[in-house]
Amino acid sequence: MAKFITLESRAFPKDYFVQAIVRLLDTIEHKDTNYTHHERVDRLRYTYAATATHFAQPHVYQALKFNHKKLEAGIRTIALLVVDCWVSCSKETMAALAIYFTYTLILDDSEEDPQQMTETFFKDLMVGRKQRHPWLRLMIEHLPNLLSHYGPYGSLNIYRSTIDFFEGCWIEQHNFKGYPGNEDYPEFLRRMNGLGHVVGSTIFPAEKFDETKYFREITTSVCQLECWMAWTNDLISFYKEFDDPRDQTSLINNYCHVGGLTLQEGLEKLTHNTLRVSKQIKSVFADKDEGVANAMSKFMHGYVTWHLCDKRYRVNEIHEGLRDDGGVTTKFCRYYEEAQRVGGIDPAEWTGPTFLELIKEQRGQERSELKNLLRKNNIRELTLDVTQSLVMAFMLSVLTCIPYVVRS
Repeated sequence: MAKFITLESRAFPKDYFVQAIVRLLDTIEHKDTNYTHHERVDRLRYTYAATATHFAQPHVYQALKFNHKKLEAGIRTIALLVVDCWVSCSKETMAALAIYFTYTLILDDSEEDPQQMTETFFKDLMVGRKQRHPWLRLMIEHLPNLLSHYGPYGSLNIYRSTIDFFEGCWIEQHNFKGYPGNEDYPEFLRRMNGLGHVVGSTIFPAEKFDETKYFREITTSVCQLECWMAWTNDLISFYKEFDDPRDQTSLINNYCHVGGLTLQEGLEKLTHNTLRVSKQIKSVFADKDEGVANAMSKFMHGYVTWHLCDKRYRVNEIHEGLRDDGGVTTKFCRYYEEAQRVGGIDPAEWTGPTFLELIKEQRGQERSELKNLLRKNNIRELTLDVTQSLVMAFMLSVLTCIPYVVRS
């Protein structure tokens, strides 16, 4: 029985955190052998390039109005996530997934209240009109591409979970932790915005898994990964979110708020839940189809590798501050360093051309087209800042119509 370390203040409980991570990795017997280095880099290049190209389309980045440097960082993060975890998928499916999850990252970072732009959501959906909300409009445009890689059951899971995610992000914008005594609220919100049904379905692409044949296994995967993925993320991201004002509606904080728990009790509850479901997954899938079990196992190992290597989670800061004690600390360092050896790949190996470079090239083309049209229509050249892409796009559309207006 592991001895729990008491958290006596609001200072970050590093010793307990290290202990909890080691217990999780011991439980799943973490060892990421999903790819060779060449295979991983090859998939990263393809996935990153397809995702960057998608978001460099003018109608996409202009509608999203998202900081381009943050989007570049987000595309890199998501490319790593998808390649690390969705090992059973083709490169084409990975690209569709990376575009999808980049959209979810953008929404998760949004602070705009969607109330007004969703007033006609159902009417527009029923009659096939484009959605007023730019994120919903672009996501719905992309979904057919993603869903083409899955059967009807998986597709329905993906669509439904996407709408749940949108609503979950809406709730989070209100910073509502739930009322004291409402102990079901934290898990309700976490399931809503956790995308567990998307993940549980998408690791079984139709090209490799007949969803009719594996219906029960896929359903069980959705059920199990919905919890495991969210809880593992919340446990490993506890350090990153500990003192971040934007992350104070985390699952642990919500546990404490509605249940009257101390921080230690909330953290212990999450650790216990994560270990319990990890053991359950191993037990349930031990005697199932080998291909299904491998898809689950590879996802779990890749998901842990991604968290340990992605600098957003700042696990490197914990690692740098540890001393070799021959016990739990040594084990943590070994797990971290092994993950870095397989997943800590220099972005320079797989990110050319970058999203920012594609945007710059696209805007250069827009300026060139505008100058040509101005010249063609005998209008004096204007000097425009490259950031005025919306104005440029409008002028392009107007000037393109001039010959037709004159003829009529």
